[in-house]
Amino acid sequence: MGDRVDGERVDVIDSERPPSRRRLGVTAVVAVLAFAAGIGLGYQLHNRPAKTAQPQPSAEPAGSLETTGARCSAQNGNRLQVGVQVRNPGGEAVFQGLQVDLPLGGLRQIGATWGACGQLSAPDATVELRVAPGATVWLSATFDVLDACPAPYPVRFTVAYLDGAGVAKQDLAGGFGDLGDVPYSGCPST
Repeated sequence: MGDRVDGERVDVIDSERPPSRRRLGVTAVVAVLAFAAGIGLGYQLHNRPAKTAQPQPSAEPAGSLETTGARCSAQNGNRLQVGVQVRNPGGEAVFQGLQVDLPLGGLRQIGATWGACGQLSAPDATVELRVAPGATVWLSATFDVLDACPAPYPVRFTVAYLDGAGVAKQDLAGGFGDLGDVPYSGCPST
C-alpha cells in the first residue's frame, strides 16, 4: 500500500470515499428519518379523537308547544313541587330555560327542572334540553310555601326554546290556575 519515496515509505490515504458509498449512506439516513417521521405523524393523527357533529335544531319550526293535561305535585315539609307535561308537536326544539310566574306571591321559587315531580336526577332547567318532534317532557318547579296553605296561589310556566325559526317563548296553558286541587298537609281537607 505504501509507495517508497527516497527510501521512506509513504502511505497514501484516500480521504474521500467513493461517491457511491457517500450517497448510499446519506440516502439511508434520510430514509430512516422519513420513516420515523411518517410513523410519528401517523400515530399522532390516528389517536386524535374524531370530531363529532353537534346536532342542530331542524329547519322546521317546532311550532307551539302543547301541554298534555298531565300534572304532578310532591310535598316535602314546607316545600312544594308542581309540574306539567309538555309535548313538542313540530320539529326538534331545544329548551333553553323555564320561567315561573307567581302573580299572587305566597310561594318562593327555589328551583326548576326538566323532570317530573320527585324525579331524583332531573336536569336543572338552566341546562339546554333537546326535545325531539312528538316527544313529551316534564317541567317542574319547587317552592318554599310561605303560608299555611298554598291553595289560592296560581303558578304559570313559560318556556324559552330554540327551534328552526329562532328563539321563542311560550306561556304554557294548563299550568295551575290555583293550587286548590294540589294535596298539601297545611290545607283543610274538603
